[in-house]
Amino acid sequence: MLNSNLVKLVEVLDKLCVEGYNTIDKVDILSGIENDYGVTFTEDALMQEIQSLVENKFIILKYQDEEVICLTFTEVGKELLNRIAIARQNELNAKKSKKEQKNNNTPIATTNYDLTAPSGQNEIMSQLTANTKTIANKNGNLKNFLIGFSGGVLGGGLIGAIIVLLVLFL
Repeated sequence: MLNSNLVKLVEVLDKLCVEGYNTIDKVDILSGIENDYGVTFTEDALMQEIQSLVENKFIILKYQDEEVICLTFTEVGKELLNRIAIARQNELNAKKSKKEQKNNNTPIATTNYDLTAPSGQNEIMSQLTANTKTIANKNGNLKNFLIGFSGGVLGGGLIGAIIVLLVLFL
């Protein structure tokens, strides 16, 4: 079951946010977490969790003051939301399957949900960090190749020109 405060905070922020940057009252976030999950955060705990989201590049925090914060979800943050939704759906499907099995007293041969989808917070987070490293690594490899290639062409051309000039004048 997904019960981490970080996951709960992300879900509440998703409810309060629209596309782009969003200015949100801290009181709205705190009351959303308490109303939806029965969890009480202090303002300091809330800001620590938000800082954790910033450090993991799930959100971008544009500014904050005593009453409001301005933030937006990154692509990685949107992927986190997607994975949380999949995990929540898997939980619901598993509960439905168990309920149906109790009602029918017959074993269920097949399931109607994706068993490879993440089922908990640790799995969600580990897959996200692996994906961001892979994307960054691919971009870094292409950049290194282009720099190396252009350096080779320029270096080869300069050395070739020097050799031609030496042969002509000596």
